Amino acid sequence: MHKVRVVRSYYDQSEPYVGRVGEVIGHWGADNNESGRDGFMVQFEDGTVVGFSENEVEDVGDEAEGAAPASAEDSVPGIG
Repeated sequence: MHKVRVVRSYYDQSEPYVGRVGEVIGHWGADNNESGRDGFMVQFEDGTVVGFSENEVEDVGDEAEGAAPASAEDSVPGIG
């Protein structure tokens, strides 16, 4: 699936994860949620899975995976 960063906490269970990046492993919506919210099940590197409302997270690009060097020369010794 895709990765998200927890950017804010609206619920107590979210607070310890603000600033962390995890992988979305599931989704819920109004059809299967009593309060009608949309959200994601996010798994973190340590295996912990936490549910977040969609307004608590934002999509993450390549920087979360470990961004590539600015140029190929930067990664090869003796060049550049």
